[in-house]
Amino acid sequence: MKFPLSPDQVRRSLDAHSAIGLVVGALMYLICLTGALAALAESFERWEQPGVSEFHQVDDTAIANAVTQYRARVDGKPESLWVVLPTREIPRMHVADDEQEWFTDAQGNLQAAPVEGWTHMLRELHARLHLPAAFGFIVVSALGVMLIALILSGVLAHPRIFRDAFTLRLGGSRRLEQADLHNRLSVWGLPFHLMIAVTGAFYGLVGVLAVAAAAAFFDGDRDALFDAVYGADPVLDAAPVTADPARAMRELRRQAPQAEPLYLVIHHMDSRQQFMEVAARMPGRLAWSEIFRFDAGGTYLGNQGLTAGPTGRQFLYSLYRIHFGTFGPYATRIAWALLGLALTVVSVSGVNIWLSRRGGRDRVDDAWAGLVWGAPLALCLSAFAAVLPALPALTTFCAVLAAAVGLALLRRDPLRSAAELQSLCGLGLLLLSACHWLVHDSAHIDALSHLVNGALCLGALTLLALARNNHRRAAQPQLRRAGATA
Repeated sequence: MKFPLSPDQVRRSLDAHSAIGLVVGALMYLICLTGALAALAESFERWEQPGVSEFHQVDDTAIANAVTQYRARVDGKPESLWVVLPTREIPRMHVADDEQEWFTDAQGNLQAAPVEGWTHMLRELHARLHLPAAFGFIVVSALGVMLIALILSGVLAHPRIFRDAFTLRLGGSRRLEQADLHNRLSVWGLPFHLMIAVTGAFYGLVGVLAVAAAAAFFDGDRDALFDAVYGADPVLDAAPVTADPARAMRELRRQAPQAEPLYLVIHHMDSRQQFMEVAARMPGRLAWSEIFRFDAGGTYLGNQGLTAGPTGRQFLYSLYRIHFGTFGPYATRIAWALLGLALTVVSVSGVNIWLSRRGGRDRVDDAWAGLVWGAPLALCLSAFAAVLPALPALTTFCAVLAAAVGLALLRRDPLRSAAELQSLCGLGLLLLSACHWLVHDSAHIDALSHLVNGALCLGALTLLALARNNHRRAAQPQLRRAGATA
């Protein structure tokens, strides 16, 4: 496919593409890398805390028992009490308010509290870079907007991008190799990359858009805006009674027998405004769930219209599943993770191309090598929180990443720095999987944990192979080039 653009227009588009890529390269890389892993976050949660009771079915009395045990353990009345039910992805049940949370067994008896460890750190790093909440979401969404600009300007800057979709020149010029890798992965993953950019940008900017829309159409009332978009809460005024979640679940099966319940929540507990909601997936619908509402006694009040209501409402409630691939079979999540890794390689190779074009090498090349290969090492070593609970995941990640960049700056040899960090990460992944097998009781390690540990070993072998290749290249002066490679 060839675009009717003049050489000057192509050059200017290429310049714009490079400038935008340089500014956002480092942060974009971190977001892409963590996003690829976050597609499998549910599996990492189970791997990180393998001793929790797992089951796929739970009866109504167990849900009621979980609520009863929560009442017995906690003083005071929470604004909302959640009972998260077992699903195919996470076959575990837990009960939580705004401050406390416990897993339960299949009978609803409270067990250990969930651990906010490495997986939580990974999700927060992807969602807001661990910046203050509102600011972090805006920064990440702005990067999503920039990714859209990169995609569009990249297509315009390469008139032959689709014609050359299967051209891949490996083993020759490093610049051509990186350019082909960048362009081929960009073309093959173009629909996915654009979808990720658009949905990611929306999530972060929704707060800003809500303020603007509320000011324009609802006299600044954001609650009224969200009620109009997602549906308003029921307004009740009845004598306080003890909520009956078991009856609500029975009524749900009568109203929507095909529904797959995700969670039950009791709002305004023990007050005159008390009501219950059950979120449930609906077969054949992309929206995250439908919300079914009940009064405290379990009488059905209606649903929120998230899967069969206005088209815009259904679309907005589908974005999360689209962004993270949480629809379809487990293979969808694996595909999202692999496509996310491809986008990560695109982000790295784009900066590599810019570095190679500058001619010569400086501290930017050194720092970039430390960042690109220090980040996987930092994620690997911070994941030891799964076997050493006292290890702070975020502090470990930041310290290792800073050390990797610092050492690369001191070494002043990007290719050797990349090779050494790859070797360390590969060895770290092997050690992590071995420690996980040794530390956790074999009776508690299920097939999924074995699968995760096996994937860690496969990743380790891949990194060690990359390290071996880079060590070989570093030993040949004619192959030495500034910048790290993905």
